[in-house]
Amino acid sequence: MKQKTLVISASALLITALAGCETREPQEEIRTVDWYVAHETERAAKLAECKSKPGTHTDATPNCINASRAENEARGETKWGTEKEGVRTEPPIPAVP
Repeated sequence: MKQKTLVISASALLITALAGCETREPQEEIRTVDWYVAHETERAAKLAECKSKPGTHTDATPNCINASRAENEARGETKWGTEKEGVRTEPPIPAVP
């Protein structure tokens, strides 16, 4: 009786463990921020992909985060506007007494 209970318990445990296994999608290669800074087209494509599926945890993947950081770095190097638009492009440096 004990042996039968042990076999049933072990079988149930094995089935439960195997049921928890699922096939994973192949993961894409994780690109660095520097890579996305150097590859503007791929950065734009990744950002578009990340923005197309908000709330699905796609936008929280390492590549989405790195592409977003690269976009911030790339835009940080550019001016905020043009003199023609009346936008101050460089913040003033305060005078130190």
